[in-house]
Amino acid sequence: KPRMIPDLNVVKTEELVNHLKSPSLWEKRAAWHQISDRPISETKTLAVDLVAMASDESQDEVTRIHALWSLEGIKNYDAQLLSSLLKSPLHDLRREAVRSLTSFSLSPAQIASSLKELIEDKNPAVRSQVIRTLTEAGGADRSVIDILVRACKPEIPGNAMGGAYERKFERFLARKALEQYAVELQTYINAPIAKNIPIENILWAIQALPAGQKEIAFLKFWPESNLTTLDESTLIAISEMLKNKEVYEAVKGIIQNPVNAVNVVSIALQNQARVQSPEMANMLLAPVNTLLRSESQANIDLALDAIGRFKMDKLREAVISLINDQTPDNTLKLALKGLEINPKASQEVFMRIVQNKKLSFEVRAAALNSLSKASPTEGELALLKWIPDLQPTEKTELVSILSGSSQSAAILMNVFGQKGLDLSAFNLSSAERIVNTHRSDQRSQVIIEGVKKREEEKKKAFEGDLSRYMAIAKKNGGNPAEGKTLFQTCLLCHQVGSKGQNIAPALDGSASREYEALLTAILNPDAAVESSYAVYRVRKKDGQSVEGYLVNKDARGTTLAFMGGSRVFIDAGSIQNQGFLGGRSFMTKGLIDNYTDKQVANLLSYIRTLK
Repeated sequence: KPRMIPDLNVVKTEELVNHLKSPSLWEKRAAWHQISDRPISETKTLAVDLVAMASDESQDEVTRIHALWSLEGIKNYDAQLLSSLLKSPLHDLRREAVRSLTSFSLSPAQIASSLKELIEDKNPAVRSQVIRTLTEAGGADRSVIDILVRACKPEIPGNAMGGAYERKFERFLARKALEQYAVELQTYINAPIAKNIPIENILWAIQALPAGQKEIAFLKFWPESNLTTLDESTLIAISEMLKNKEVYEAVKGIIQNPVNAVNVVSIALQNQARVQSPEMANMLLAPVNTLLRSESQANIDLALDAIGRFKMDKLREAVISLINDQTPDNTLKLALKGLEINPKASQEVFMRIVQNKKLSFEVRAAALNSLSKASPTEGELALLKWIPDLQPTEKTELVSILSGSSQSAAILMNVFGQKGLDLSAFNLSSAERIVNTHRSDQRSQVIIEGVKKREEEKKKAFEGDLSRYMAIAKKNGGNPAEGKTLFQTCLLCHQVGSKGQNIAPALDGSASREYEALLTAILNPDAAVESSYAVYRVRKKDGQSVEGYLVNKDARGTTLAFMGGSRVFIDAGSIQNQGFLGGRSFMTKGLIDNYTDKQVANLLSYIRTLK
């Protein structure tokens, strides 16, 4: 039987408290709003009943919370009630009691007195609310600062929920709160009471001080820390102070300790946008050099990545010494990036790699791109010499790589004009990149128009391909086990469960998709691209273009990801312009073009298992 919906606008004030007991959440909230909105001269008489309801442990938690909210609405503070609620075993009620303290006319000291034990509450939501309440207390005395500094506990490694994540969040909240109480914080750390606080807490708390005061405080407390390693937030905080020569010298020992090399360089690379500076690049020379001499290939690659991204030209000779026929491809590519810091000085190295037929196509192509930046003339000659040995797909891939820089794009137009390359070597992305860097050159217009015409013809052919693959799909004759092997390529961008990369839409639940939609997404990714997964292009001031999946963009720069999960950070100062390419999917086209009908059936059969 439907319940009658009361019109609380006309309910008598003395009857509103009973409506807080309603099983209907709507009715509870409506009653609370009525109590809070009506004149206090009318509702203050409800205080006794509201205190009784909020105190009544036989009432459900939601009812008691609404009674507390109503007491806030009529500005009735009951010290005994709040003391009881702050000790309640009910987490949400305890949290709301913490939050409510700023609704009453309490001094910061009174609020802090009520909350000093709750900063150690077992529930992270309660601890976070303690910090928020102190932030909104309207001021701070020593007791408020003491609680906030005690909340600045050291990081817990990782980002897992249930510990590490909550600790980082509480540290963030505490620092933001202390930033508005900088004067009081300065007084606190100069007082004897600060000696009772763990030094790790102090080092985080002082990050809330203005720059000059922060550095003075850091130099005071750092010698007492006796830290042997650095966590992520501490290294980031230190990076902001490295222009201070005393700070630089004070932290040099721990950052440049060979034992910490992997940790320090890893953190720096993961947070490049936040830590990059000439001082940090100089500071990292020692740990990076340590990693270059490591027997671990992963450590060497880590060092080379740092050299290229932090532009450490001083290690050029050490990079060159790593290049030989046995060096892994990824290591060679990272080495090339490092040598591009000073391309002219590395021209001969680039040429040797381009000419070395023992090396992979990908490495030689990357070297040709680097050579073209060092010397466009030599780059063009090397390209003309190499083209006759290339397969059509290799030509397309090479053009795609070279079109990313203005120097190499100019070379491509020259070679196209000499009929060393025809339109089949250019795809829409490479043609657009060439136009973007050489819009006034008529040859770029010839290339883009020719490619667009070809793409229109391919579009017409798409419908025929779709019909063919639809027929294969409807037979349901594939082998899921064999299809799973083919599907591993998809995991270079997509994710299923915890496997794969998170730079394309997750494919969980693909079994429920219609065949037509699924095949369209595979055959023509541009037709179904979600805006956040469109290609993101960054055009740099030096003429280079970089395209990938947008991971992050802020005032420091832009981070892009690529197939397989690798990332690159582009400093804001080097960016000419950037933006999404509307209707252009990040997904590689033609993934199944060379599959047999059986392979297509197998792949689709496996995708049908993804519930």
